[in-house]
Amino acid sequence: MKYSVLHSLVCICCSAMLIASCAGTKLTRSQVGPAFQGAPVSNILVIAVTKQPENRRLFEQKFVVQLKQAGVDAVSSMKAVPMPSDLKLEKSAILAAVGKYGADAVIITHLKGKTEQEILTRSSYDGLGFYNNYGRIYNYAHDPGYARTQTDVQLETNLYDVETEKLLWSGQSTSMDIDSRKQVIDEVIQVVIRDLQKHGIIASK
Repeated sequence: MKYSVLHSLVCICCSAMLIASCAGTKLTRSQVGPAFQGAPVSNILVIAVTKQPENRRLFEQKFVVQLKQAGVDAVSSMKAVPMPSDLKLEKSAILAAVGKYGADAVIITHLKGKTEQEILTRSSYDGLGFYNNYGRIYNYAHDPGYARTQTDVQLETNLYDVETEKLLWSGQSTSMDIDSRKQVIDEVIQVVIRDLQKHGIIASK
């Protein structure tokens, strides 16, 4: 009995830690494409579409690492495909990389949008009584507080079957009030992989 209770507590704590690690990012939409026939993909070419080469490198490398940790073979487009000067990959180059590395799927992520809003924080009031409460409300209303800018990032990720070129899965994620680029990347990849596993599109390890 004691072991059972302890085991349950450990599982709850681990689950809470996993949820907390992705607290700033969530999938706002995910959809399994009609082309998915139930057989999980096993080897994925990862493509990040961005104007910043460093962001592309970082995203693709982290995605490859996490996919491999989940038991899926993967390769980054930066490693597999020579990048032209205009940063646009040609279909022939992508298919050549797919053949070379034996990929059965291609996953593409791009920035869908970014919003910024100013958040004003002021002290709270909780006074009781007519004038005491009035005084606290007055002070609250005249408190300049402090402002900060909150940045929310929306990404779209699509997974395609190589043979048919049809959509297997699509998802949109929102990362709220993110402190760093690395945090966005890590959390987006985590929620995407978790949803792909949930739907059996990649096998659960």
